[in-house]
Amino acid sequence: MSMPVFPEINPDITCENAINMILASIAMEELALSHIMNAEGEKLQYVLKLMESSCGGLDQNLCKLLEVNKSISGLLDSVSQNQMLLKGKMEKALDALGHTCRSHDSPCVCKPKCGAAFEAGCVSWCQNAALRWSKTSHRGDCICNNRECPTKIVLCKDGWYSIYFTANVKGVAGCRHDIAAALQAAGRKPLCTVYDVLPKSDAMCTVSMTAQIQADAASIPYPLSLRLLTESVYVEHACLTVTEL
Repeated sequence: MSMPVFPEINPDITCENAINMILASIAMEELALSHIMNAEGEKLQYVLKLMESSCGGLDQNLCKLLEVNKSISGLLDSVSQNQMLLKGKMEKALDALGHTCRSHDSPCVCKPKCGAAFEAGCVSWCQNAALRWSKTSHRGDCICNNRECPTKIVLCKDGWYSIYFTANVKGVAGCRHDIAAALQAAGRKPLCTVYDVLPKSDAMCTVSMTAQIQADAASIPYPLSLRLLTESVYVEHACLTVTEL
């Protein structure tokens, strides 16, 4: 994986820009952790196939298999702890985003910004269905989830919003090995689409999408949903972050 590239830091950088860079770094770290988890799954599958084909099969190599499993479990524990730290970091950044100031020399001029993060996981995502979300953290009240319809995220204020989506998914046996999903507003064409090819039906894959959308005053409240266009997949964990620009 290539290293992230950030703009050159200079004296003109604002507090708001710095916070946006922190949020971007969190997204990159989450994506990197997803790749690590995917690599561990591939490693375990490779070891299992190697032991099955070796002399004695799995029964004779049980001790070695337990050692591999212990190693993977330790790494996954570290990943889980890192994700808890990233969640706290994200909540602090979203909170600070609503209290950005121009400079330390002048009185603080606040620009309230709304932000929210939504999660989903351990669910089968069916074709033509929208993913069901639960809100995990938020700042402000212009972004909310619809309690009566958990598949919808509602923008309650007109303006521009930044959208970031990432998910760990794997295909269902007997289905095609690709995935496509569209971010849609009610009664409108897809705003943006994410597409990826799964290596095989039982392998975990990380998909992600970044977009900026505009909610005009005439369409408020502005409902959003993420709909699966291809055949069913299993979602281990998904996160959608919406930030007011």
